[in-house]
Amino acid sequence: MKSNKIPAVQASPSPFWIVLILLALFLNGCARKPWTIAVAENETALITQTFAEMQQRDASCSCCLDAKTTLSWNGPGEDRSVAGFLQLMLPTSLKFVMLNPLGQPLYALVSDGQEFQSINTTLKQHIIGKISSLAAQYKIPEALLSENWGYWLTGRLQEKGALIETIRQDGSGRGVWITMQYPVDAALAQTHLLIRPETRQLLARILVDHQGDTIATISYEGRSEQNDCTPVSRITITDLPYRSKLTIDFTEILTDRSFTAANFKLKVPANYDVQVDR
Repeated sequence: MKSNKIPAVQASPSPFWIVLILLALFLNGCARKPWTIAVAENETALITQTFAEMQQRDASCSCCLDAKTTLSWNGPGEDRSVAGFLQLMLPTSLKFVMLNPLGQPLYALVSDGQEFQSINTTLKQHIIGKISSLAAQYKIPEALLSENWGYWLTGRLQEKGALIETIRQDGSGRGVWITMQYPVDAALAQTHLLIRPETRQLLARILVDHQGDTIATISYEGRSEQNDCTPVSRITITDLPYRSKLTIDFTEILTDRSFTAANFKLKVPANYDVQVDR
């Protein structure tokens, strides 16, 4: 197994990009597979129907989320956390603002899935550019940035264009793993989804690229058992190098907001330095 070093970044970096860098450092192929044998043939049809109903439910949920957010990660010799708020408009519009203890913005980042803007109030710096350039700069798998991260961060199903390849039992008895196979031109090759059919909950997803490497494993906690659109309150990312762990906690979650593209543009003070990253 090989390990990689986190690239050096500027002072006061965006915690969103720190999250993505950590995701990119997963130890591919080292974790033991969490599934076992295929489910019984007489169970396949019912699980497939339940999965389709879960997709229909998630498609009917609100497109927007607004929540106070805390990002926490710990690893050898380092424990850090940053607080702020996150706004999402599915599928890919995102705004994250990091706040100091007085509630003042330190860093803000917005993206539409293709391009981004960021503001660093400490450095009085405004950066604009393409997501793909950041992927190349920080050696982040492009599939992690080009897919619908709004669904990943809300714990919803979407899986557009994917077909069910296998359904297998979870080794710990938590539910079943459904492996989705994507078209050859999709950013991902496969997604393994852990669902609990009895409660119609998505518990985890494993994202796999076209080289067969795992680029992210995401677990969902704090989910309602009412089979409704209530979003998750905690996302945990484990199996990171050196036993590191990343946790994203959401509080004061609002899903009745109605955002537009204008909400994902930053107002930049006139005296800020502008850097274009193409």
